[in-house]
Amino acid sequence: MKSSEINKIYFGDVDSQNLFNSNRRDFIKRLGSGLIIAFTIGKYDAFSMNDTLNEASDPADFNAYLRIHEDGKISCYTGKIEMGQGITTSLAQVLAEELEVSLSQIEMVMGDTDLCPYDAGTWGSLTTRFFDPVLRSAAAEARRELIKLASLQLQVQEDELVISNGYVHKISDKVVKLSYAELTKGKKIVKTISSPPIFKKPSTYKTVGTPLNATNAILKVTGKAKYSADIKLPGMLYASISRPPAHGSKLVSVNTTDAEKIDGVKIVIIDDLIAALHSNPETALIAQQKIKAVWEANQIDVNDKNIFNYLIQNAAETNVVETKGNLTDGFNQSDYIGELDYYDGYKSHAPMETHTATVQFNNDKLIVWASTQTPFGTRQELSRKLDLPLEKVHIKQVLLGGGFGGKIYGQQAVEAALISRKAGVPIQLAWSRKEEFMYNMFRPAAVMQIRAGVKKDGKITAWNFKIYCAGNRGVTDFYGIDNLRTSLYDKRNIHPFG
Repeated sequence: MKSSEINKIYFGDVDSQNLFNSNRRDFIKRLGSGLIIAFTIGKYDAFSMNDTLNEASDPADFNAYLRIHEDGKISCYTGKIEMGQGITTSLAQVLAEELEVSLSQIEMVMGDTDLCPYDAGTWGSLTTRFFDPVLRSAAAEARRELIKLASLQLQVQEDELVISNGYVHKISDKVVKLSYAELTKGKKIVKTISSPPIFKKPSTYKTVGTPLNATNAILKVTGKAKYSADIKLPGMLYASISRPPAHGSKLVSVNTTDAEKIDGVKIVIIDDLIAALHSNPETALIAQQKIKAVWEANQIDVNDKNIFNYLIQNAAETNVVETKGNLTDGFNQSDYIGELDYYDGYKSHAPMETHTATVQFNNDKLIVWASTQTPFGTRQELSRKLDLPLEKVHIKQVLLGGGFGGKIYGQQAVEAALISRKAGVPIQLAWSRKEEFMYNMFRPAAVMQIRAGVKKDGKITAWNFKIYCAGNRGVTDFYGIDNLRTSLYDKRNIHPFG
């Protein structure tokens, strides 16, 4: 797939302004010694040979890097996150394979905004498809550089050398060898993917394609794996938020007298945000349930019965995203013409782990452990909502208990941070299951209208496809229909709930 097509899929939902941090050179400067391969996906073509990505330049535009440390350990730093889909293991397999090391030598550092360069987020089942090949290329580039270093030290031709088990050795004499640690010790070498990589042949694979235990399996079954709710901080209080009965409601009045009678309870009110705090989460919940709030409900007259008519009536003008052939001719050639409307309601992503965030202010810096699919997006949101410089917000690496697209937005992190700043203590906020089904970003309701013409032999001769409010992913034709038109009817902020 062309890089421009990857851009559209991977960054299509993201504001293209300021995608990449201006301080990426600082990542390189802060790194210790070793061999470093900086690489990109999506916004910049990894194999483009342009001036921004060659060996003579300072690679400022990158969104992941591979590092072989002086001790031979291999680390990959990426803004991608692990939410149960297994990329911590699968990406490590790719590195282990191309660099001929064991899986235990690979460290995946993921989703930490102070350690990893910018990444738009982890969604759409895109990581394995698009990140995997470029990571493989970076590993192949590292292998090429290791062989080059060994060639100079051993004073032999590069084509006389191979790598295996973390060593570079002569093909004719395995005793004459140098470890990755020996090759990188005392050096700081920064490279990019400078030419099309030479991959290992699949027939020689030892790690990829073989059944392996997940690298974090032991941590999970022993309870040592860290999720946001597992972070415990000195003086931390648990927050429970008093929610309105309907989306879009405005706070009229609030009485917290009964809640404040409970020993140790603190109440925080920030505009329409009302939270009960306590050192015990159950007590915080009990106190929150004693808060008496009066809300003015959103007056919009939309419900699950009339939402589809609402979307059709309020959608934008037609945006024809694909057309081919002549629809009139296609229908004239048809033996059968069918017309049907499909209605798809709001769907919760329903992850096993609800939205959770643990936050603390360390001097003037906000530190956050959040269940988010977009660490850098959450950092930007926190920066805006709390009026903090980006460099004063640090999202730290934790595992996620599922996301499925529902954790792209970090509302719980913003709520926890606002409460923490007002209360002056570390805060943990874990949404209840009810909150998850009420306030999570749902897959949007949508209407699809299809009019199709078909020949007796089953060939589709005409396809008129109208989509209301479902976005544009996956709408283009993949059936090879000669006469078609695909039209989008959408409008920003059309959905009345949220």
